[in-house]
Amino acid sequence: MSSITIFREIILKQIVTEQGKETSRRELREQLVALNNEQLEFEENKKKNLTEFSLKGAEGAQLDRIRQKFDAEAADFHIRRDQLRMNMDALEELAVGEEVVMGSVEGPYDLQVGDDLNRAVKAEIIVKDGIVVEIRQ
Repeated sequence: MSSITIFREIILKQIVTEQGKETSRRELREQLVALNNEQLEFEENKKKNLTEFSLKGAEGAQLDRIRQKFDAEAADFHIRRDQLRMNMDALEELAVGEEVVMGSVEGPYDLQVGDDLNRAVKAEIIVKDGIVVEIRQ
């Protein structure tokens, strides 16, 4: 056998552009607004549910468990908001023209006798404003 098909990781990289940064800014702002709206709805439901449980005669221990559950969910909102803000800060630090890793995919490669293995297992797809501009192998 002189060749075999292997699967390799292909790194996806984005070239930072001002247009791309603006699109990301807008998406992050939209996510932050959606999160704030979700949290407001959560807080309203939390108060309503706690009042209902109290009026129905829930025991103190049961109310404490419910409050703990709500507190954990509230903490999750804070964590998600902090993550969005860190992403916003990181976005502003990116320089136009810089290459940023977006993720990776797997793809097949026909490995043949005599191939440079280091080159065979490494590949990158470079994208600029949604368009593939380069494939590196």
